[in-house]
Amino acid sequence: FWFRLRPACPSPAPFVTTNTSPRFPCAARNGDENMLEDSADLASFIVTSSAGASRGFLARGLVIGTAVYVFLGVVGTIVALTFFVKETRNITKGESRRLGLFVVWTSIFCMWLIWACVYMHQMVPLIRPEHVQK
Repeated sequence: FWFRLRPACPSPAPFVTTNTSPRFPCAARNGDENMLEDSADLASFIVTSSAGASRGFLARGLVIGTAVYVFLGVVGTIVALTFFVKETRNITKGESRRLGLFVVWTSIFCMWLIWACVYMHQMVPLIRPEHVQK
């Protein structure tokens, strides 16, 4: 291959971004292996590095995307209850309503879950391609 995959180092300088941790393979560089020896150093590192830190589940894009999926669920609920609920000899109107709600919200949840996993994977990439000169 013209590239090989290796762990992505977050920055050239050690501990500049919050993507570094003691278990991250590129965290300790330039003789800084002992930087996080005790928990006090770790706590001060976490507090001082949180200015540009990722907000995890409260990241702005994730919250906005979740709100969009909730909106789509509400619209889907209105459409399902307005146009697709009907009574037949095999199913009552109440059962049809419950089935429609179940289908809408199960599909919305599954679509949101896949989207959220893809979105969060892009927030902290684990590997990057590296061009190998031969």
